[in-house]
Amino acid sequence: MHNQRIAAFLSGAWILGSLFMIFVATQNFKMADTIGNAETRATLRDMAGRLNQMFFVSWERVELVLGIALAAILWFGMRSRGLAGLAIAPLVLVAIQHFLVTPRMLALSAHLDAAADASQFARLHALYGISEVVKLLLVVALAGLLLPTWRRAAASVERVQPVDYAHHGHIDR
Repeated sequence: MHNQRIAAFLSGAWILGSLFMIFVATQNFKMADTIGNAETRATLRDMAGRLNQMFFVSWERVELVLGIALAAILWFGMRSRGLAGLAIAPLVLVAIQHFLVTPRMLALSAHLDAAADASQFARLHALYGISEVVKLLLVVALAGLLLPTWRRAAASVERVQPVDYAHHGHIDR
């Protein structure tokens, strides 16, 4: 049961982190769009993009650790190959993002003034966004499968009944 709680916690952390990153990424650009003149907004959008790049690379590293820990607990701790397989799917998506898609997007972001580079960046950005949604849905599904198991295990633990000492005699001191 302890491993189930850890797995549920890790999946919850992954979900919360993903939702937070979605919030941060969108808010950085919205904030930049509300400040100053066109030149200032362009500079702030560039800065917001650079910050988002740093945040996403860092988050991908955290996701790799979360995914490995979650898959290991499910595989070795709970001995559930099915749940471990489900945890490996978003882990594979993170690895693809971190080692293939993100580096290419970062390289292209320096040359967005070229139409071909901008078009390829847009395709990679769309791929990244789709994989984020799929990854989040997979982790939510995993959490949904873990929580009922955790609740059943907790409900099956024998409950300790308090002793009513008033009706069972007194305690000698």
